[in-house]
Amino acid sequence: MSNVSVKKVFSIIFTVLTALIIALAAIVIINMIYCRAKNKPVSFFGTSFALVQTNSMEPYIMTGDLIAFHACSYEDVKPGDYVVFIAGDGFGRLKGQSIVHAVKEITADGIITQGLNGKTNPQPDKDLVTSGNLLGICIFNSAGWGKVFGFINRYGILIIILAVAVPFIVQQVIKIIKIFKQKKSEKLTTCVRNCESGDSGNGELPSSDKKSDHDG
Repeated sequence: MSNVSVKKVFSIIFTVLTALIIALAAIVIINMIYCRAKNKPVSFFGTSFALVQTNSMEPYIMTGDLIAFHACSYEDVKPGDYVVFIAGDGFGRLKGQSIVHAVKEITADGIITQGLNGKTNPQPDKDLVTSGNLLGICIFNSAGWGKVFGFINRYGILIIILAVAVPFIVQQVIKIIKIFKQKKSEKLTTCVRNCESGDSGNGELPSSDKKSDHDG
């Protein structure tokens, strides 16, 4: 396989991979923007994600952590689990937001939850968690992924624009460089040819232009 063919294959692969990455990034970011507008957790393939906004679970789950949780039935919950639910009237300004708290006790009327930060949450939550507002059980939390998720959440539209624009700009720059190199090569070739043509013209003058030995 020639070098030209290899370069063409790599160019096609690069283009396809770039298109797939841009499409995937666009789907993720659009989904995040939509869910944020609807005040819903972001979900992918059966797993939901959310950013922790308060310190009620510190030091076990920190403010800004990304949490992942799976939907579950009421019967799946047991004491000690970290459950995610929609806050009710007892949470004041956080009403309607997704909350992650620890399960303290399960009663016939509902699940009693409490934040694990003893300073901010010394008492169990006022509202019980029921099957109506239970979202799932927390299975994972990460500070590092929280920063990534938060960055995408804030600058999603800008990231989409850059994801589309950067490959296009790179391609144009490569084209400009190739054109510049080609013109430079052509100019050099023309210069060499001119020099060779000039050299071939240097030498003895034609006999008609020579002075005769008998003149004068």
